[in-house]
Amino acid sequence: MLSDTISQSTLLTMQNVPPLKRRHWLRCGYLNGCSMQSKRIVLSPSVLHQSFIKSRPFNRELQRVPHKWRTRLTSRIVESMKWFSTQKIYEPIGWGILNTYLADYVPEGLDLSADDGDICALADKAAAQVSTALWAASGDAHAFKIIACECAEYSISPPSRWPDVYKLSQVVARVIDPRWWRRQLRKRHGRAFEAGNIRLGYVQYRVEPYASTDTVLRRLSQNRRNAAALESVVMENEKGHTYTLAELSAKSTSNKTIRRGELMLRMKGFEDIAIESGDEGLFLTLTCPSRFHATHRYDGSANKKFEGATPRDAQDYLCKLWTLIRASLARAGIGVYGFRIAEPHHDGCPHWHLLLFVRRTSEKLSHLTDLSVRTCRIFKRYAWRADRGETGAFKYRFDAKKIDPALGSASGYIAKYISKNIDGANVGDHKTTEGNVVTPDYVGDVEIQPSQRVEAWAACWSIRQFQQIGGAPVGVWRELRRIKKEMVTYASDQMKTAWAAVQRDDELGQRADFARYLKVQGGAIVPRALRMLSLAIRETRVLGRYEETDKLMPYGVECVYDYGVVFYSQRYQWKLVTGDRKNAAGVGVAFDLPRTRVNKCTQGDISGTNGGINISHREKYFHESKQMT
Repeated sequence: MLSDTISQSTLLTMQNVPPLKRRHWLRCGYLNGCSMQSKRIVLSPSVLHQSFIKSRPFNRELQRVPHKWRTRLTSRIVESMKWFSTQKIYEPIGWGILNTYLADYVPEGLDLSADDGDICALADKAAAQVSTALWAASGDAHAFKIIACECAEYSISPPSRWPDVYKLSQVVARVIDPRWWRRQLRKRHGRAFEAGNIRLGYVQYRVEPYASTDTVLRRLSQNRRNAAALESVVMENEKGHTYTLAELSAKSTSNKTIRRGELMLRMKGFEDIAIESGDEGLFLTLTCPSRFHATHRYDGSANKKFEGATPRDAQDYLCKLWTLIRASLARAGIGVYGFRIAEPHHDGCPHWHLLLFVRRTSEKLSHLTDLSVRTCRIFKRYAWRADRGETGAFKYRFDAKKIDPALGSASGYIAKYISKNIDGANVGDHKTTEGNVVTPDYVGDVEIQPSQRVEAWAACWSIRQFQQIGGAPVGVWRELRRIKKEMVTYASDQMKTAWAAVQRDDELGQRADFARYLKVQGGAIVPRALRMLSLAIRETRVLGRYEETDKLMPYGVECVYDYGVVFYSQRYQWKLVTGDRKNAAGVGVAFDLPRTRVNKCTQGDISGTNGGINISHREKYFHESKQMT
């Protein structure tokens, strides 16, 4: 049996070799390079591929990948190498896939396996490094180069490039603050980890829909920290009223119930205006091309057309697409108003639902009897333009439904999407766009609702879920609520009507009416210059965390029919009573200079430069940073 594998002469030379070592040589093929004539021991390609995957150099680089990804990543590498048994071919393929993945999804300077405590420690370290490095700066431009290099070490972008937005002292105040680094590192770490999960197919209906469980748990932990911080801080106004920040937050649109109610109220106002004006309603859906989807919609298998785009990239594509469509509609003389909702597919790729009402704004289309048909044609032109030839483009990219009042109200079309993307109230089964039911998950004692996955997805990728299209600004609507009744006693009828439209009285059963507010403003489609009401703003000096700046702040409402009159809104001045003053808003960043500025080295001219360091420049921006605090 053995003679069939190796020559007789080779067997004679192996007589003095111990049996264990002899079997090891035969198994590993060490006799292939022997000068004696022998038959080659051929290993199967799968064994060669596994030995390459387990090699020390490859494993050293693989350690940079989070443990969750390693099995699936190595499986994909082996799958790509399976057709090749030559070492010079399959090894470059394996290294190429690993290096590409490391470059795209594992940022330099960040450990994706780190928890939030490790990120906070890294933020403290980075801020200290920048503080130390800046003392070697010889001027303003050199200081910014140092900041840019330090930020690049952790794969984050420096503050807006000086002097375009910030002064150098304002940039320095940020990069020496561990809290600034904490925010940037958390965002970079979270997005890189989530992008890798999407690429490897962990984010899908069959595994973790919308967002990975790690991202959702991180978001829930952040919400708990924020809630504890709001509960611990007590504020008092000039009238002696005392509230915690949590109580104040519950009275604003941060409260999900209030947020959902306001969105439905504004949508109902648009619908009332459309019915009164005879405008046609459309419910439209825009979807990204296949290259933005990591997995297929039905079986969850990997999409070979996927180009590594993140949900943020897909959202930017849809925003650009809407810019083109909106401009084309304006050129055609079609005005639109309504709402847009962004929600994720099962693999995290966003798509848009738009509830729009259309109206002629010029005589160009006076000959048309059905304006909705021309509107849909413009949408199709741009939705189908990118990657037009791919399979399913005409079927999935764009969908349109004409709203039939006999089948239900326009608000009813969109109510489900608003609710399931905020808190899931009164939705029933949470279904994906593909029709699959998403059930709650349990991780230990933590229950993860589908709406929490959607909220974590939007927070991770900074995606604006709801946006009003057309109509009067909601800022004026909210400012009117702050105006006392006595302030509008002698106002014009238009101002009184607008003020009454925003008021709500539960005892009298009076509800706010967004449609009445829109009528006072001039309608649902009115240019900004022709609106009847606007915010009264003035320049106010505001002390922020990093600098003191002049900002335009609202202080009331102005009405065209009351020229020169400002209806002041009621605002309170709050002061901190109890809580963590260090983390309270408005507290500056402390930066201490060394205890002495005396240079004890030999110097020729104390007013000049020393060793290439311009002392006047160096102390100038640190002095400005210290003065801000």
